[in-house]
Amino acid sequence: MDMIKIQAVVAGAAAAVMAVITLVTDDDNHSDNHIPREPQVNRDYERELYMNRVLYGGDTHCINQIRMAPNAFLELCKALNASNLLRSTANVSIREQVLVFCHIIGHNVRFRVIGGRFHRSTETVHRYFKIVLQAILKLYKHVMKEPSNSTPPEISNSRRFYPYFKDCIGAIDGTHVRASVPLEIQGRFRGRKDGTTQNVLAAVTFDLRFSYVLAGWEGTCT
Repeated sequence: MDMIKIQAVVAGAAAAVMAVITLVTDDDNHSDNHIPREPQVNRDYERELYMNRVLYGGDTHCINQIRMAPNAFLELCKALNASNLLRSTANVSIREQVLVFCHIIGHNVRFRVIGGRFHRSTETVHRYFKIVLQAILKLYKHVMKEPSNSTPPEISNSRRFYPYFKDCIGAIDGTHVRASVPLEIQGRFRGRKDGTTQNVLAAVTFDLRFSYVLAGWEGTCT
């Protein structure tokens, strides 16, 4: 009987050892199939790196990305800030707000795509896009000036023109600009120029500055 008990104890110990070996082997196989977690991305660093690449990677690269040269972009940011139309927040600078806006309107990029590129949520991109859009629309009050009512010196100092043109404030002319329109209305946009165009009317002052522009008329209008 003692021999039988000893054999039973040995058999039980052997079974326990085999069970432990099986568990270790299964854990090793499971760890081989486990995909390791990627290291955490420094979002602030990646965001700044991307913006610097766009703005300081050369004029051509910047224009391709945001349809604006770096100097023009920085002047726009400065004008929005000086006019108190846009302010940096604790997390988003004016430069990033305007850069996101220019990216979207320059390439018709979806908010979700821009959010991934700038490491921002879709809600954040959407919110600041509206803020910048409203600021841009209000900027005209600060950059547009009403023409002077006084007679331009080009006329007042000319015996040929004064006093006959003393009330003239500029010159007016029209031009045709190529337009892409739906097929069903292309007939209205075919004028004397080749293809479909829109007729644009513009007025300029004597110092060659635009004072009025009317766009959108069909090419058939002359």
